[in-house]
Amino acid sequence: MQNIKGLEQIGSRAFYRPREAVELEQALRMGAAAIRAARELGLSDMLVDTTGLTGLGPMGAFQRYEVGSMFATAAGAQFSVAVLARPEQIDPQKIGILVAQNRNAMIDIFSVEKDAIAWLDARLRRMSAIRER
Repeated sequence: MQNIKGLEQIGSRAFYRPREAVELEQALRMGAAAIRAARELGLSDMLVDTTGLTGLGPMGAFQRYEVGSMFATAAGAQFSVAVLARPEQIDPQKIGILVAQNRNAMIDIFSVEKDAIAWLDARLRRMSAIRER
């Protein structure tokens, strides 16, 4: 596994909190690489915190489609990813999230970290209950 700056493991969960100025394409590659790395570690889920990134600029529908596609491919169908973003970066229609979910990825976006963690915890409880049956 490659060393990913800003990637941390706490228990069975990964946290990715990059802090730098990047363009959107670079941010996408970084996020997807971190998701793949966390999956390779066998972790259960992940929080991707994008609030420390600057230089992204506004995203249109095509860019949101790209985010959803790339993150869905990196996450696969069994790995939950909660994305934390500044409120102004979140599309009210969640186009990128819908793209990811249509590819069977378990991904959602939040503007408050405690909401993102609660979503991940709920998914983890549901998966554990299913495995126990």
